[in-house]
Amino acid sequence: MKNLLFAIIAIISTTVFVPSKVEAKCYRFSDAPSDVFVCVGKNGSDSFDDRKAAKKICDEKAGKNCGNVGSHSSSCHSNSNLCYDETGKAHRSLKDY
Repeated sequence: MKNLLFAIIAIISTTVFVPSKVEAKCYRFSDAPSDVFVCVGKNGSDSFDDRKAAKKICDEKAGKNCGNVGSHSSSCHSNSNLCYDETGKAHRSLKDY
């Protein structure tokens, strides 16, 4: 009985305390201008290919190497229209990534 109770508690605690997979798709890069974000792959997972595609767009738009991913989120807002989508088009705001 104790073993069963322990197993149930272990299962519940791992499902509650283990964070779910991050699905952030708007990236800011360490060496990019401060309000440049690139959002790729709407409603998908955070993969290496997504980061690689976002970095390519950032490098092209900034005219330099943007460096590594510095932060990420599921949306972005820029008063300077520096939120780029997966096509490289500039927006003031993007969400639900």
